[in-house]
Amino acid sequence: MAEVASSELKGMDVPSLVLFGTDIVTFSVDLAIAYSILLAVSLTLNLEAGYSGVPNFGKAMFVAGGAAVAGSISGRLSGFILGVDTSNYVNRAPLIINNLNSLLAANLFLSIEMLLLGLALAAGVGAVLGFLASYPAIRLREDYLGMLLLASAQFFQILLRGYPPLIGGVIGIEVPDFFGWANTGRGARDVVILGVVGLFTVLVYLYFERVARSPLGRTLRAVRDNEVASRALGKDDVAIRKRVIVIASAICGMAGALLTFYVQSVGPDTWSRQSWTFPFWVIIIIGGAANNSGVALGAFTYAFILKAVDKAKFLFQGFLPFDVNWLEYLAFSSLLLLVLALRPGGILPEKSSLTLQRETVATIVQTKADNLAQKGDDSSTKANDS
Repeated sequence: MAEVASSELKGMDVPSLVLFGTDIVTFSVDLAIAYSILLAVSLTLNLEAGYSGVPNFGKAMFVAGGAAVAGSISGRLSGFILGVDTSNYVNRAPLIINNLNSLLAANLFLSIEMLLLGLALAAGVGAVLGFLASYPAIRLREDYLGMLLLASAQFFQILLRGYPPLIGGVIGIEVPDFFGWANTGRGARDVVILGVVGLFTVLVYLYFERVARSPLGRTLRAVRDNEVASRALGKDDVAIRKRVIVIASAICGMAGALLTFYVQSVGPDTWSRQSWTFPFWVIIIIGGAANNSGVALGAFTYAFILKAVDKAKFLFQGFLPFDVNWLEYLAFSSLLLLVLALRPGGILPEKSSLTLQRETVATIVQTKADNLAQKGDDSSTKANDS
């Protein structure tokens, strides 16, 4: 039975609803934030692999690049603006971040400005990495390109671990809390972050949906299905794929920055291929490639299973012949095999795109039918007259 948890309200506390020992409101907010970030990155992979045929197995590199640069530079720049000593930043990061957070919490406009600047830096870094990664797309086939991007992401993670001045090497560093002004009560900060991340994801979804329904979307499908035919029709498939990778990588960088500002830290081990490359492929396969609605459904399925299993797995401790931490992998593997066996195209497979609106097509067909009927009547009238 659900019971409303009674707690002393302070400021703007988020209501609490406890069910089976779990705060449903907190769980829902955490789930929604994770879902929003997963969906944003999954949509970029869907644009690349689903619509354009670019097998990007290096997603971790673009997300990590945006997160690392945004997290590193935003702290140093905030200290410079607020007059906080940032010398020996990596080693003194906890002390510096504590001073910055107390000042940023009282300065709403500066916090928002630094947040937007961090997102812009992340987008720029993601776009640059995407531009550099797009060059192999010209020369390599899809299978070799996928392996190259996978290796590049691993190399980038090793670079982050081996270069401490950026994000502290293997230890990582803390990041300023640009949402500290929202800490007016229990859970209020997370709700504000959910609003920001949710707005970002909605804009990304609407943008990709518009692209998919535009002539560019049909061009991407043509390049994916038959490069020779698209070239014969005058389409520059190399330039198109370059732009797709750059745009998708910029959005990935912004998603990584948002996650970094949410958790207030950044480290190299966060951006492993197990967490930030393969899950997005699972999402697309489950939901349906080249279908943004299917990707949204797949991302929700993945996020819900991930959070639900994480909450409940320790209840099975001692009852299973293996470590309960493997439960989520078993759940995703089983779901993936089930979808591939029953619906190989995903839960919501790709739909054929209409070049015109249905109403327009119906009007054209009706007009042609009326014209044919009119010509038939005219021919009959002439035959009768003769």
